[in-house]
Amino acid sequence: MSAVKKIKVKNRLAAAVRAPGGKTIAEAVAGAEAKLEDIRDDCLASLDSILVSMAELIANPSGAAPEDVAAGLYELSNDIVGIAGVAGLGDMGQAAFSFCDLLDVFVEQGGWNVAAVEVHMNGLKLLRTMSDKIGEAGRAQILEGLFAVVKRIKAAGAPPSA
Repeated sequence: MSAVKKIKVKNRLAAAVRAPGGKTIAEAVAGAEAKLEDIRDDCLASLDSILVSMAELIANPSGAAPEDVAAGLYELSNDIVGIAGVAGLGDMGQAAFSFCDLLDVFVEQGGWNVAAVEVHMNGLKLLRTMSDKIGEAGRAQILEGLFAVVKRIKAAGAPPSA
């Protein structure tokens, strides 16, 4: 029988954290915020581009099946969630997440509801273009409306294919 041999591994991360020097937490946060501000305009341009792509997909000039449209919208809406988080647009991220939730219902229950999709698209557009002008209360109202649409569609069962 062989003896148990214990190997102690040096934790380099812990050693680096304890080492003197480097940035303070406040400096690191300020630096990260400055970097995020540097890319904010690119993020906003990406959001605008995604919204255009979503509108084109909803118009469905190619006659794609609703499931394919829903899958494309889900992917684009999920992209908005990520970009909105980076750009500090939490309300827009919540609206995009609500849209993903709505699209999940369509996939799970079958069917399609054009009005519910348009409400979500209009909410996203409003939050993108008018967010500063409508204030926190206005943004909250938009989100409450979007959440209510999803709740109603879930409660109704399979949405109509209209």
